[in-house]
Amino acid sequence: MKNPKLETFFFEVACKAPVVCVCWCSPTQKADITKAMIKYTGKWVACIGDGGNDVGMILEAHVGIGIVGKEGKQASLAADFSINKFCYLKKLLLWHGWLSYKRSAVLS
Repeated sequence: MKNPKLETFFFEVACKAPVVCVCWCSPTQKADITKAMIKYTGKWVACIGDGGNDVGMILEAHVGIGIVGKEGKQASLAADFSINKFCYLKKLLLWHGWLSYKRSAVLS
């Protein structure tokens, strides 16, 4: 974005949302939005994509999740985690949440 006031306003609104869905953007715009979300929130960002146009966004995120789909395997090859269907995302999050809980319990 070229206007800093508009960029700040956009990300103030976007950071209040529990999820930000970026579609119909170029790969560079998706990566830029991911970088800015990390900058404005200071939190970990997970990006999910299913095509070659999502690779930049997946690489910029802290955690990249690629879905093997009709568009090919570019996103799943570039991602930290690869799943075959979007419906498997729930199981992936529950599994890693459980592992995180278990590790925290062992540590304490």
